[in-house]
Amino acid sequence: MKILFYSYAYPNALNPGLGTFNRAMIAGLSTEHEVRVVSPVSFVETWGAALKRKLPRGLNDPQFSAVPNVPAEYLTSYYTPKILRSQYGRWMWWSVARRLNRTMKSFKPDVVLSYWAHPDGEVAVRMAHRHGVPAVVMAGGSDVLVLGRNGKRQQKILNVMHNADAVVTVSEDIAATLSRDGVDPRKVRVVRRGVDRSIFSPGERMVARRGLEIPENATVLVSVGRLVPVKGHCHLLQACRLLAARRVPFRCYIIGDGPLKADLQRQITQLGLEGSVELKGNQTQNQLAEWYRAADVTVLPSNSEGVPNVLLESIACGTPFVASDVGGIQEIADSRHDRLVPPASPVALADAIEWQLKVRRFDLPPRAFEPLALKAAARRLTQIIEDVRGTVKRRSSKWYAFGQPKPESITEATPVESACSVQNSLPAASSAITRPVTSMTEETQAPDAHWHEELCLPSTNFFASELGRTGEEFVLPKM
Repeated sequence: MKILFYSYAYPNALNPGLGTFNRAMIAGLSTEHEVRVVSPVSFVETWGAALKRKLPRGLNDPQFSAVPNVPAEYLTSYYTPKILRSQYGRWMWWSVARRLNRTMKSFKPDVVLSYWAHPDGEVAVRMAHRHGVPAVVMAGGSDVLVLGRNGKRQQKILNVMHNADAVVTVSEDIAATLSRDGVDPRKVRVVRRGVDRSIFSPGERMVARRGLEIPENATVLVSVGRLVPVKGHCHLLQACRLLAARRVPFRCYIIGDGPLKADLQRQITQLGLEGSVELKGNQTQNQLAEWYRAADVTVLPSNSEGVPNVLLESIACGTPFVASDVGGIQEIADSRHDRLVPPASPVALADAIEWQLKVRRFDLPPRAFEPLALKAAARRLTQIIEDVRGTVKRRSSKWYAFGQPKPESITEATPVESACSVQNSLPAASSAITRPVTSMTEETQAPDAHWHEELCLPSTNFFASELGRTGEEFVLPKM
């Protein structure tokens, strides 16, 4: 099968660490399907990189490849920063439609798969239906749980969900939210992201610490995530201050980069945590696995999440976690191993970390949940794609307004299971009920002719919150 993937959240020459979860998904799909990627990159990022001469070979650097043997095309996208966010889909369409249309004609995909509901999903669904192929939209989490809560932006996001032929979420929490918002639950499927088990697996803690050159006898906390407000690192630092005041020995390593790096470093200094907390910057996937193995506890203090890859990777490496009880985290947590706390609560976070370090038992039974391997997750996603494959006929180029009926299809797609009965669901972390662990080891019309070729410029992370990438590794939205 031929799959075209469209999303801002995909590694590029400017930001090779962007959308690593999508890179892993594409790697899994590419083992059994022919996949091509089109990824819009914000004009703010491209212009910034051009000014700093960071793109000597252009945005489509021939020496950069996110996934071997998977062609990727990067397009510059334009929009109006900070204003008219409900129009981002229109701006992105004007920016990329001509070249995306050309790729659709030459590649002839069986389905268009996209990540992030708006504006990426709007463009993907519109283009797919122009070419008479189905569109599957993946909700990222914050696009539905934060950006889609009110106003015109919510209308745009729900419009995308209503017009998509299938919707994939990473948690039952997101699926339930969409159902309450009026999206047909029969078209919503839950597929948790897979983890590369060749990288993320249990290992010797002392060996990992020696390789990372950190004290072998230390009590180690690791927190992984972009340094953006929604990840809650400021609350983690406040919790670390409380632990220090309680004379709890610890070393905390924060892995990741982002616009809050300087602010967090200042906070570390102001709280007197220089000897206890370190910002370690971005790490490779192999290094990241070593950090999980080296840790006594993984900490994720986010204010909003879907089902974060950070915790899936931590589980795969055998490391328990303390995390905010938000989004779908409860669905993968196990109260015998992990602790969940209210978001934005440094005291509760400090209490949970201290409990993990001092009270947690080590002779624990296996977890009720284990993350899927990449191939297994890819097969579940493939089944959803197969269910809608061939169900769409050529549609009008008109983009249907919110609330209007969905365009006709040749046949109805196979009814989708209700999100509440999806495989791989789990009881809440506080529940005593458990499920056996299943096997995880494997498993066109041309756009307006007058529109000129878009420019190919460069990029930075300047407007992270402005573009509506709240809670995700961010690349400015394309209009």
